[in-house]
Amino acid sequence: MIPPAVAISAVVSSFLLSLLALGFTFQYVTLNVPNLAYSTIAFFSTYITLTFALFKFTPYLSVPVSFLIGGLISLMMYKFLSVLRRRGLSSVGLMIATITFDLGIYAFMNIYADYIAYTLKVYTRSFILSDYDFRLGEFPGVLFVSMITAFMLTMVFHLILTRTKFGMSMRAIMENESLASTQGVNVDSVLSTSWFLVGGIAGISGSLYPMWFSMDPWIGARMFISIFAACVVGGLRSIYGSMLGGFMIGLSEVLVTYAFAGLVGGWIWWYRSVIPMIIASVAILIIPNGIAGLIENFKRR
Repeated sequence: MIPPAVAISAVVSSFLLSLLALGFTFQYVTLNVPNLAYSTIAFFSTYITLTFALFKFTPYLSVPVSFLIGGLISLMMYKFLSVLRRRGLSSVGLMIATITFDLGIYAFMNIYADYIAYTLKVYTRSFILSDYDFRLGEFPGVLFVSMITAFMLTMVFHLILTRTKFGMSMRAIMENESLASTQGVNVDSVLSTSWFLVGGIAGISGSLYPMWFSMDPWIGARMFISIFAACVVGGLRSIYGSMLGGFMIGLSEVLVTYAFAGLVGGWIWWYRSVIPMIIASVAILIIPNGIAGLIENFKRR
């Protein structure tokens, strides 16, 4: 039988990872450039949550702040790439530029962590905020908050894409940016807003993570493996497929590692990131277009 703590970890991880995969895929399909700074942008907000907790505020109050800051950083990222894109930089060059941006955020995150440690005399290199969480019976609040947040944001994002003029413009740009521009769509304005929204969603996911999982400044680099694996499994060009892939990877990463831990020992938890890498590798060989590709093929038949 699976222990409650492991089951909760699997569920929370799956919901938050699905949101992170949504943002990464959306940014990829809009510019055709993998944003390698995405996970660091997302998990920058963990230190916002830590700051609220250290000043005796409920950590969940940091969620709207994390949305705003995550969105602003993502918007800055888009503007940075847009300038380089207009100057003719190739997709490979833009991808390398995202690494430069990533290193800048990572450096600022470490500076901020050291500043908090120096001024408040606390250890900020590894922390978990589960003690600040509320409980409903035997279950931590983050279980319900992550679940409700994932469903609500997915519904809102779907409604924006399908029921608004802004969403129609976004979909037109994803299909053919040049054609959308000739039809009067303000591409830069729409993409700026879109990157702000998905950056905000990433910020929310990152702010909820330390409520159950241990965090440190390097978590973004480690989580990028899981985010990328989720997008590959779900379909790298499908927003909804990537969310399904995120849910599957989040569950598999925790539950499969737990199964192996029962066979070989608890030390295997240090290598849990290998699980999404293996799943992604197998998916590329068997279903190169991901689950979304399988569904599309099924509809055609």
